[in-house]
Amino acid sequence: MTAPLRSRWNGAFAGSVQVGNRGLHYGDGVFRTMLLHGGAIVTADAQIERLTADAAALGLDAPSREFLLAELAAVADLDEAILKLMLIRTDTGRGYPPRTHRADLLLLAYPPPDWPASHAIDGIAAIRSPVTMASQPLLAGIKHLNRLEQVLASRDWPADVDEALLADEHGNPVCGTRSNLFWVSNGRLYTPALDRCGVAGLTRAQVLALAAQLGIDCTIASQPWTALQSADEAFLCNSLIGIWPLRRLDDHLYPVDRPITRRLQTALVHPLAHPFRGV
Repeated sequence: MTAPLRSRWNGAFAGSVQVGNRGLHYGDGVFRTMLLHGGAIVTADAQIERLTADAAALGLDAPSREFLLAELAAVADLDEAILKLMLIRTDTGRGYPPRTHRADLLLLAYPPPDWPASHAIDGIAAIRSPVTMASQPLLAGIKHLNRLEQVLASRDWPADVDEALLADEHGNPVCGTRSNLFWVSNGRLYTPALDRCGVAGLTRAQVLALAAQLGIDCTIASQPWTALQSADEAFLCNSLIGIWPLRRLDDHLYPVDRPITRRLQTALVHPLAHPFRGV
């Protein structure tokens, strides 16, 4: 695993993490991953809003917006990086029951991404993971620290694959290991409902808002796997990559022409997500 360029714990430099950390023991916390580009954090305010909302869902008190922004600014001199901001319930001793709403803040800065620009233009290959996402409505949509399903689904990918897609217990597609999923059929945009499992990413929300602005009809609902396989277009998104079209899913090839994906890529305000802007 790539070592962080810098780490901060509760507003100060950190070289280690407490052994009683509830994130380490129980996954009792939430996080957000952000892109530092040109010395500025992409969509910082919206990321903080999502982090705070997810923390509230777990009964955690988040620091003020001003403190969180100051923490992010403390690493902005790196200019280019991937930032992971975590809120972890403060250690109050051994045992599952949460005994406090207080949260510790851990900020890690990693080297910037080096994905090929062709991923956003030509698309990527993905596989269907054999891992099934468990249904838990109380955690659905939240970016919590328990990522074991994603860990299991990230094992043993073929060399030419860039993402694995997971389905729920009924075989309906939900998301990728690190991305949200969309597809297009007959001019309509589809994305899975995330009311029972999956993470409601910030870029997913941005895509939905852009689709409404552009007059692209969208359906948010669980759909069978065959709906994804028979789609005219499909793409993945997150805060680091922007939008990547799906070129291939297992042995199924998607059409090269992706007009709606291209419109959304062009409209998305993201430094890595608009290869067609100005064309």
